Order: sequence, then structure tokens, then C-alpha cells
Amino acid sequence: MLNFFLALHMISMCLVIGTLFLQSLTVVFRLRLKSVDEVAGIRKVQVRVHKFIYYPILGVTLLSGIYLAMETGVFSKNQGWIQWKLLLLLVLIGLGILDGRQIQSDLLPKKYAMMVHIAIFIISTLMIYLATIKPF
Repeated sequence: MLNFFLALHMISMCLVIGTLFLQSLTVVFRLRLKSVDEVAGIRKVQVRVHKFIYYPILGVTLLSGIYLAMETGVFSKNQGWIQWKLLLLLVLIGLGILDGRQIQSDLLPKKYAMMVHIAIFIISTLMIYLATIKPF
């Protein structure tokens, strides 16, 4: 059962990161559009993806991660990498919320919206590094 939840956690984590990455990229592309109808159409698709794909997959990732943490006893083994991974997870969730707000109404200019895209990539890379290497 542990292997099933590990596979579920890895696949859902990839989908969360991919969805966030794609959402932030489409936000930047949407800011370049001139037609009001095109912007409205893309925004509608973005809202649906954010609500009906990102949040459910994030829930699956969190629940499978909690199950794995309980089954492996990672917190009782006093491993420092998990605390850093959880901190990065909170930052990633914050970026997801920021991405959702950016979809609803353009809060950030294009150059800052692109920085969200880059931050999602860097933070997810660090999270994967911590989970696989477990440096401390």
C-alpha cells in the first residue's frame, strides 16, 4: 500500500507543479493579448483549470503526502529535510493562490507575473531535490 501512495503522491505532485507552471505561463501570454474577447475566453479556461484541476490535485498530493509521512514516521526520525520541504510547500501553495488571483484580475505586471513562473520552477526543483537526496 505504501508503494501505491508513493506513486500517487509523485504523479499528483508532478500534475500540481505542471498545472502551476502552465497556469503562470498562460497568465503571461494572456497579458500580451489585445482582443477583449480572447482575454475573456482564455481567462474562463484558466479559472476552470485552476478550480477543477489544480485544487483537487493539490488535495490528493497533500493527503497522500500526509499518509506517507505517517506511515514512514519521517517526523519522528528527526530529519531536517522534511521541515524545509514543508516550508517550500507553503510557499508553493502561496504562489498557487497568487496565480489564482492573477487569473481573476491582473494584479501583477507582465515582468512580475513571469517571476512567479520562474519561482514555481525553482521551488519545485528544490522540493524534488530535498525529497530524493535527503541532504540532512
